[in-house]
Amino acid sequence: MSHMITVLGHKVPDTDAITSALVYSYLLNKTGQEAQAVALGECNKETLFVLQQAGFAVPEIVASLPEGSIIALTDHNELGQSIDHREHYTIHSVIDHHKVANFETGYPLMMRLEPLASTNSILYKMYKEAGVEITSQIATLMLGGILSDTLHFRSPTTTAFDKKIVDELASLAGVDDIEGFALQMFAAKSDLGDISAYDLIKKVDAKDFTFGSQKSLIACIETTNPNYCLNRKEEIIETIRTIKASESYDFIVFCVIDILNETNTTIVADEIEADIVKKVFGADTVDGLADLGNRISRKKTIVPPMEEALS
Repeated sequence: MSHMITVLGHKVPDTDAITSALVYSYLLNKTGQEAQAVALGECNKETLFVLQQAGFAVPEIVASLPEGSIIALTDHNELGQSIDHREHYTIHSVIDHHKVANFETGYPLMMRLEPLASTNSILYKMYKEAGVEITSQIATLMLGGILSDTLHFRSPTTTAFDKKIVDELASLAGVDDIEGFALQMFAAKSDLGDISAYDLIKKVDAKDFTFGSQKSLIACIETTNPNYCLNRKEEIIETIRTIKASESYDFIVFCVIDILNETNTTIVADEIEADIVKKVFGADTVDGLADLGNRISRKKTIVPPMEEALS
């Protein structure tokens, strides 16, 4: 039987999910365990930029693995965000910075969970603890993951530790201008081209959640050009309605996050979404839009109040 550990981030992977899988698989290999990184979806343009800067190839995209495979999870633990039929695999370990939900095994395993802004921040600690060198390539991946998840320290999830290690990682990566590097990342992320409304909602940065008995999708488009989405409001609303009907979602929240101005304008498709943003955030919907102020972190300022109000 193969002892290969397949490391994977969450579905609809963001930069932290992809880079943390690569960084953790490298650490496992350096500490005597055979590992490979894969992805559960296509990389976005920001992630592709970081991979190119680091000199890493895009991980293989998989939907399933042979039954009995050994897997390690990074940047997630919730069942709905993970590989399908996860019960068919043996979980070796979990490295994550999110809340624990819908997670259970019949055996003990290694879990490293810390309230830091990025999974890569946890992995930085693990490299130091294991005495494994952080190469220039690995530092670039870590730097990209942290800058992406913190929106270059704009996100309320940012900790003093995240800020502290970015300077060291930038030096190791040969990045002299951290602000400039982050802006290049955000420009790549904001280059959505002629993406379909469906992919914009489902494949850029979206996660499934269950609040009580309600199945939901929370999509967050982090961009330096919010008008790209806002100018497509009617198309997005119609597509949200189609997705809800065809994929059995009770509601879909579509947040347009203006990275530079640190604001959240949410596109509201129907009365149920309007009622939810009013109940949870106290925001009125006007012409299909709700102003959610500076709630720019799904993990810290969007999902938690929804859980409190709706679960």
